[in-house]
Amino acid sequence: MRINEGTKVKRRAAVLLGTAVLASTLAAPTAFADGPSEIYLGKVSGTIKVGGFPTKYTYVDKQYRSTSMPNLRKHSIRITFPGCATWRARAAVKWGATYDTEQSTTTGCHKSILLTPVGDMNANVTLAVHQDPADMSATVVIKPVRSR
Repeated sequence: MRINEGTKVKRRAAVLLGTAVLASTLAAPTAFADGPSEIYLGKVSGTIKVGGFPTKYTYVDKQYRSTSMPNLRKHSIRITFPGCATWRARAAVKWGATYDTEQSTTTGCHKSILLTPVGDMNANVTLAVHQDPADMSATVVIKPVRSR
């Protein structure tokens, strides 16, 4: 059975198109935040050790630049604790002449908190974690991701 050259080209094109569609479907999502008005800059991650406890809090700060306001940076900070405790996290960042502060409390095991403060483009974020009933706190300064 003979297959003409036109059929071979069409089959090859269909296979290539199918491969391209599959690759684009499985690819990582684009680096946009909640909408087209924010551009993903990168992330900063680290740990916070409160008192003499062996378990550490981990944080990941994903940073976004606003396209509508040139000197504005949005932070999306997720703090996670692998143990069981009552704790709260607080993030503060300079925004103009004031500070934008967000705080949240959680109780239980393997919990996380999401804080989304907004501040100046070059401002550091101060992240504080307070653990009850031990009444101990720890603080870390998160530096802004430098844009490329």
